[in-house]
Amino acid sequence: MKNKKNYIYLFFLISILSIILFLAGRSLSILQMGRRPLFIIFVIMAICGFWLIRHLSKIKKGIENISQRTYTRLPEKGIFSEVYGALNKMDMEIRNSDKIQEETDRVRNEWITNITHDLKTPLSPIKGYAELLTSNAEIDKATMQEYGGIILKNVNHTEKLINDLKLTYQLDSGSMPFNPQSVKLARYMKELVIDIVNDPAFKDRNIVFESNAQDIEICIDTDLFRRAMNNLIINALTHNPPETKVTISIDTNSEKEACICISDNGTGMSEAEQAELFNRYYRGTNTKEKPEGSGLGLAIAKQIINLHNGNIHVKSELNEGTQFTVILPPTSK
Repeated sequence: MKNKKNYIYLFFLISILSIILFLAGRSLSILQMGRRPLFIIFVIMAICGFWLIRHLSKIKKGIENISQRTYTRLPEKGIFSEVYGALNKMDMEIRNSDKIQEETDRVRNEWITNITHDLKTPLSPIKGYAELLTSNAEIDKATMQEYGGIILKNVNHTEKLINDLKLTYQLDSGSMPFNPQSVKLARYMKELVIDIVNDPAFKDRNIVFESNAQDIEICIDTDLFRRAMNNLIINALTHNPPETKVTISIDTNSEKEACICISDNGTGMSEAEQAELFNRYYRGTNTKEKPEGSGLGLAIAKQIINLHNGNIHVKSELNEGTQFTVILPPTSK
């Protein structure tokens, strides 16, 4: 019905224009017709002109209102229904884009505030203990070593934060060196897990490694991929209670892709947290007790996995636990 009306309007305009062009080509005949027919033609031309100008003005005003964010949805009817529909769609998309930008700006500003605080946190003890060392010449060796150890610990923490910032922007810009090579996935992951188990910070934690795909090979940058896996595993250890069990398992799916699953039976996450989890500027609600985090670990892990043409998915329930699944294509043979 809508298209039928459009065709009627279009046929009407074409007919009028055809008559005008025909008569314009025979100006002498028009003059011979007398004043009344000529007057009627000009009236019809004026009506068409006003009608066209009215709709074009409405379209122009709509575009101006969209740019000023004051647009009111236009009814999609008449010969210009498709144009009005396009304006309505454009306004909706711009408003959605504005909302996303506002939320991104809000989260980014919040993250900048947090990272600024985190950078200041280690600098305060560095400055404090350095002043103690320089102002007191009679400090014994044991105390000096203690102060030096605290300074070194906080320097390492500051360096890690800066390196995280540098790495995430290198990955974004594509300036990060990428040197993939074929490795046996099970062996590679087992060695990585052993290194974490041997870390004094996690020596008493319940960490389990399982593999049902001993022979699968993948092509990875071993250093970068280690960083991604470390981030995921240490995240599970750091942001859960000490008694939490963390399981790292290797398997393949029906398409012969490598699947790395990192699961725990810890505190879990809400759906809102899962939606924001890989956002570079997001810091989870359970990170407040762990000020050493930069809020970039999971974002970096996702960037590295994407660089390897892989995917990462998260599944979690509050008080039930969390499962990260990394899927990677096998090495072509």
